[in-house]
Amino acid sequence: MLFVEDGAAQIMDAAIQEYEDKFETIFPLYEHLDITRSDGYDVSISGAKNLSAFIETRIKNNDPVEIPEGYEDRVY
Repeated sequence: MLFVEDGAAQIMDAAIQEYEDKFETIFPLYEHLDITRSDGYDVSISGAKNLSAFIETRIKNNDPVEIPEGYEDRVY
């Protein structure tokens, strides 16, 4: 379970949806939680904005992130 600051989910979800639409694959969020953590949250508003900027850069550069083998089979 993720501890998400009020308002952060909308920012994060929009960025992830944009990524998934562009690259037609999942975004491995749990591999990038270090970007979203702040202020005692797993996903803070500032962290969600950082993730959004990270994703926008990847989209702009047409550079999808690596998805580790077995990622989709993991239990979080």
